[in-house]
Amino acid sequence: MLPFKCFLLLINLFFSRNLSKQSNVFLCYGKVPIYKIINYDYVILEASHYSISEVSVLKKNNKHIICYLSLGEFNKYTSFYNEAKSFKLLGKNEVWDSYYLDLSKKSLQKILLKDIASKIVKKGFDGLFLDNIDNYCTYGKQKHKQKDLLDFLTLIKKKFPSIYLMQNAGLEIIDKTNSLINSIAIESIITNYNFKSKEYFFREKQQSKEKIFQIKAIQKKYNIPFIIIEYTDKTKDKRKIARKLRRYKWNVFIGQIDLQSKPKFK
Repeated sequence: MLPFKCFLLLINLFFSRNLSKQSNVFLCYGKVPIYKIINYDYVILEASHYSISEVSVLKKNNKHIICYLSLGEFNKYTSFYNEAKSFKLLGKNEVWDSYYLDLSKKSLQKILLKDIASKIVKKGFDGLFLDNIDNYCTYGKQKHKQKDLLDFLTLIKKKFPSIYLMQNAGLEIIDKTNSLINSIAIESIITNYNFKSKEYFFREKQQSKEKIFQIKAIQKKYNIPFIIIEYTDKTKDKRKIARKLRRYKWNVFIGQIDLQSKPKFK
């Protein structure tokens, strides 16, 4: 029989290898040197931080290079802020100091399409990480604008036929969006974060089970890849998250809530 210490080493090696298999997603809105972004299936970035030549290198070293775009809100850091601010808006999100987009406005759609063209055609990104889609669901601020969202997604696919679209959240409307997107990202099915105390914690088991059941049902019905995004700053919790998710063979990213640098764990 193997000595106990050798057995433990083998177990740790097994877990480390399996953890590395799950690290196939890179997500960061801050600037990261491109030599640190290699061999990922999904790379999600802020387009303004990267040049045409850098995007070209990233595409050679990774599979899908996509950039952030919110179809629900915009703020002072958004490239089209001044143009969008001139429109009559649907209100303000005081928590994030952002404003709600009204996709029914054709002039606003043109601004968004121009921004998408600068990211996809000019810079060479493969596609978009579409944020705030849940704003168009039952409890969202823009729930009455759901048709406008769907029409605009259709328009994006028409204008950019080869574009890769990753929907973030909004599982409630996947029956309407599934034919327009390539994959779905879901945040925090196992973990959560308290913005007041600035603490990471694990969700109740039943909460996680219900979300996992929902994701599995959607995946079975529509055969769409899922990207799971979880948050923590501790190595032991990162391992725990990976162990819990390993059986589902989903694409997984584990990092810190601010998403401003390559993840580091204590």
